[in-house]
Amino acid sequence: MTNEKKEKLLLTPMEAAKEKLFVSKTTMYNVLLKDKTFPSFHIGKRIYINANKLQEWIDNQTN
Repeated sequence: MTNEKKEKLLLTPMEAAKEKLFVSKTTMYNVLLKDKTFPSFHIGKRIYINANKLQEWIDNQTN
């Protein structure tokens, strides 16, 4: 068995805020509401973020 850590494909807003963006809950929800290019979608009432698209979005924001 290997000890490789599997990357998640989908993140919740709180996981993205904590693990990828290092921002507060309030800042995360402001981004979700205001930035139409942010890679999120709804399934029912829940919000999910595509982890690969999030990395692309971060790269575009820093260029």
